[in-house]
Amino acid sequence: MRCRYKRKIFQNEQNGYTIAVYSTQDNTVPLAARDKYWTSQKQIVFTAIGFGLPLTDEIELEVEGDWESNEHGLQFKVENFMEIVPRTREGIIGYLSSGAIKGVGPKTAEAIFQKFGIEALEVMEEKPEQLLKIRGISEKKLADIQESFGKNKVFRELMTFLAPFHVSAKKVNMILQKFRDESINIIRNKPYMLCAVQGFGFLTVDAIGRQLCSAMNDPMRISGCIGYVLNEGAKEGNLYLEQSALIPRALEVLNKNLHQPAVTEAEISQVLYRLVLQQSVVLDEERIYITKKFEEENETAAMIAKHLLWREEPLNIEQELEMAQRHLRITLSEQQKKAVRMVFQNHMSIITGGPGTGKTTVLKVILFIYELRYKTKAQLMAPTGRAARRMAESTGYEEASTMHMALGLLGEFGGMDSGIECLTAGFENVDEVSMVDMYLIHEFMQRVPETTKILLLGDVKQLPSVGAGDVFRELISCGLIPVTVLDLVYRQGTDSNIPVNAQLMQENRTDLHMGDDFQFIPCVGAQNAVEIVSRLYLQEIARHGIEQVQILTPYRKRSAAGVEELNKSLQDMVNPPTSGKKELVSGNMLFRAGDRILQNKNTDLASNGDLGTILDFFEDEDGNCKALIAFSDDRQVEYDSDQMDMVEHANAITIHKAQGSECPVVIIPWVKAFYRMLKRNILYTAITRAKAKVYLVGEWNAVCQAIHTDDTGKRNTILGQRIIRYYNQYRGKPEDKMEQLRLAV
Repeated sequence: MRCRYKRKIFQNEQNGYTIAVYSTQDNTVPLAARDKYWTSQKQIVFTAIGFGLPLTDEIELEVEGDWESNEHGLQFKVENFMEIVPRTREGIIGYLSSGAIKGVGPKTAEAIFQKFGIEALEVMEEKPEQLLKIRGISEKKLADIQESFGKNKVFRELMTFLAPFHVSAKKVNMILQKFRDESINIIRNKPYMLCAVQGFGFLTVDAIGRQLCSAMNDPMRISGCIGYVLNEGAKEGNLYLEQSALIPRALEVLNKNLHQPAVTEAEISQVLYRLVLQQSVVLDEERIYITKKFEEENETAAMIAKHLLWREEPLNIEQELEMAQRHLRITLSEQQKKAVRMVFQNHMSIITGGPGTGKTTVLKVILFIYELRYKTKAQLMAPTGRAARRMAESTGYEEASTMHMALGLLGEFGGMDSGIECLTAGFENVDEVSMVDMYLIHEFMQRVPETTKILLLGDVKQLPSVGAGDVFRELISCGLIPVTVLDLVYRQGTDSNIPVNAQLMQENRTDLHMGDDFQFIPCVGAQNAVEIVSRLYLQEIARHGIEQVQILTPYRKRSAAGVEELNKSLQDMVNPPTSGKKELVSGNMLFRAGDRILQNKNTDLASNGDLGTILDFFEDEDGNCKALIAFSDDRQVEYDSDQMDMVEHANAITIHKAQGSECPVVIIPWVKAFYRMLKRNILYTAITRAKAKVYLVGEWNAVCQAIHTDDTGKRNTILGQRIIRYYNQYRGKPEDKMEQLRLAV
């Protein structure tokens, strides 16, 4: 469709995302997309969205794309465009002086045309050095002209070239930022260099490489595949892969769908050896690490070992312990008192126990005694915002933060903009440590001075972290950190079936206790489960309110009883569309005022895992669409429309996302279709999120299979072993002189 620019609505200067109004003579523009004001003027005017759209009416555009419906109506989403510059004096001068080309104003544009005539654009593209003949154009100015003139051309070429591979305009801009003018040449001749661009996985790059008939045994292809296999291993929770496992997995991926094998084990080994020499990966005995993962595990072990060797005077706190119980009106069990004493007798310690066993009660006493002794407050943190706020509320502390917030890890990719800053509190408490991965514990230990006391709390029987590593189990199993296990349940009350059934599951027993607070409701298949779950959800939110009820399911996709399908079916039931109720389309998601949402990224104003409600959609003074979301602690946060990918619907959430939280009523679909997730720790984590009532909707065989499957899945990590080695080394008692030398290297 050919069109001409009329006015700008919005343009992001960083990524080029543009919303603008265009006019056209094309009668195929849908009536719903036409601006009513201009229709009365007998013009066809519509709104287009895209990346890098030129904002000048001196040229026409030939645009390709699709019509897309959102809260602003029907708009044209531009996938590709071509500039059409009239080959006349007025057309060329008008385009050059429109502001689209940096450093070219009306006088320079006139001079360029006077020198080169209607061939001016060809000269600028093919022989730009000729522009130096024009008075006023220096080498520096020529560089600016070349960059801005060539940018749109390279962008268009890339978009056209990569269109068959469904590469978005945003990713094309990322390629341009990485390779600039060499982008087209690199993709055509060295496509596997794209693996170095954020957001380009090996499989996408390999599809491009195969289409371009690149050599299947290209070392860059093999290198990209090795990185892909190691990253897939990290997604499974592994910090490393054994060489004997890595090479066959890479071989399978590299030769997949080929008529005959194109890559041999020897070729993979050669590339792997080169990557080791380049320090892109680390070979540690038979273990292959991505270098960053090796550094995280190795450095964390060294820092923990040093922390354990810090000597502080053990405190006799018997008097303060009695005072704390009287002041807080708490009576501790002997095991709980043991946990309190342990913390004040050691520089680093661990308290673990199931839900309701009194970890928070013990923490309240510890904090009281610490403040009494040292006249200062400890710092409290947890991996998620909900866990942090729950800890603050239950301990009476004014503030507890997410680890990301406390450590300054709120950048787009989780990194810091400045140097490492130390945590300043003399006592650091971290809750829900079972959720902490290797990356996060490494960032934490880098910022904790050796003089700081550390207390780690959590439930080792819950799911391990989503990220790579098995930190909490490794810290406990190393045997060097004092541990107290709390095993007597207090939270739900002695007559509650929830903790009883949680314990029975851990004992591999299926004779669960049923009652009003724990109900099993049979179903046949996932679809039947959805019908029952939906009915129960509507019933319970009508009775208790939507914030008091949560559906938890192990799967995000692949099932009618997964998060995505459940939320789609529940949205219109829970929050139906009505006249005047505002809506917003973001990507493939429809949001509606009143929707329950879950934050899925850490920002300065909201934390990953926060639950909230969409209050309103509105336009700011510049005409940009925004959403207003309220979270449970009276925070209200504004989101731009392009930030709505940071939230998702939350009538149903995954069990992994629910870790660190509690809810009075929990509804859990549990069917055989979840076969890969039918594991004890997943079901255990789900039911122990409930404070008062559990509805387990499913097939009994699936429940029994989960209880009998104690598959915590040994992850590839030797953090515990490394802590022991460094501890012995620093004490001057290495197990083996050669081992000490190897660790030092």
